Amino acid sequence: MMQYKYSIINRWRSTARQLLWLFILLCSLILTNQELDNTNLMGKPGEGYYMKVEIGTPPQTFNVLVDTGSTNFAIAAAPNPNVETFFISSSSSTYLSHYKKVSVLYTQGFWDGELGSDVLYFPSLNTPQVRCDVAAIQTSHNFYMNGSQWQGILGLAYTVIARPDRNVVSWLEALQHARNNQSVVFSLELCGSPNDENRHTGVFEVLDNKPEETELLTAPIVREWFYELLLLGISVGDQVVDLPCRKFNTDKTILDSGTTSLRLPSEVFSEVVRLLNSSITQQSVPVSDDFWMLQKMFCWKDPLDWMHFPNISLSLFHSDNSYFVLELPPQSYIRKVSDKSEALGLQNCYKFSIESSNTGTVLGVVVMEGFRIVFNRSSKTVGFAKSHCGPSVNLFGPVTTKTDMRSCMNPIPVPNVSALTVAAYVIAGQPS
Repeated sequence: MMQYKYSIINRWRSTARQLLWLFILLCSLILTNQELDNTNLMGKPGEGYYMKVEIGTPPQTFNVLVDTGSTNFAIAAAPNPNVETFFISSSSSTYLSHYKKVSVLYTQGFWDGELGSDVLYFPSLNTPQVRCDVAAIQTSHNFYMNGSQWQGILGLAYTVIARPDRNVVSWLEALQHARNNQSVVFSLELCGSPNDENRHTGVFEVLDNKPEETELLTAPIVREWFYELLLLGISVGDQVVDLPCRKFNTDKTILDSGTTSLRLPSEVFSEVVRLLNSSITQQSVPVSDDFWMLQKMFCWKDPLDWMHFPNISLSLFHSDNSYFVLELPPQSYIRKVSDKSEALGLQNCYKFSIESSNTGTVLGVVVMEGFRIVFNRSSKTVGFAKSHCGPSVNLFGPVTTKTDMRSCMNPIPVPNVSALTVAAYVIAGQPS
């Protein structure tokens, strides 16, 4: 009788455990669906993250690249072989021309057009319709990307780098005015490509001025033009890049969602590649110099064994005596190439997503994916937390140190905007 009783109890416990796991699984699925409902950024790997916008009256709908590395809102306003649709200003009763020319020069191209203003509304954001300046692009070279699905760009940086001058009313400035001049706080969660698919998703939110639910590690914005941060150190696996920290920030370090790659000053880049090569050689993994130095696509017979490649860690300034660390897995900086390689009948093809730069360090999508990043213009900080999506990144800190970290800052003042190649990173980081 006692044995039967224990059998019943054990069976009940087993059933209870199964029901508990089923409940946890259902909750997980529900949570995942809620998160997916929040997705408002789309795109293809290497071609930026875009979102939907409505311009003018009646509204004309487009996709615009979300870019923290520039300020202007610009939209295609003339036929172009690389865009499917374009803004017709004469069809909008609310468009006002400023009768002023505007142009932006990139490292690999340019666009120019007419500056005006119109009403903008983002259906996926909890924000009102606002009037801001609109650059109506008439001509361009190497700006649009064939098949990328976006027709313009939403610049989210400071008006110091707006073209033709800082008097441009950006979308963020217009939104701040609509909110009784309360500074706008926004967040980006770039989720990357699930299962190496030829698409990626993410979330862009404008936040209420209330305490952040997730705990953030914050980096102060060093100078308010781009979102300039202070990079204190780089490690490749357990090897430290042994260079003076000022070299990491020559001539600046910026956080830019419009750039795909992690871009490093040439001397820093060479040292990172040397340490990577050293680590890979120890693992007996054949990798050509062309793969590292020229970002050429390379294909292997079998999928890469990520265990052979080290993590890369970036240390960011937190306070006068502390820093925190972003740790990126190899899946972040070595990207699987799916569309072009599969069309050629190739499998397991990859590209290196760290590049040499002559315009300072750019922490692009490679660094941003896997983190929830909060841009707080009021507190003049950029905050990081691990995201619910994206690569398996890690975040450590704050770490206390006695080193005078402000010595890592580049002393060169913000250059004259007229002499600046504004937003020189939007296209520069995109793979060809």
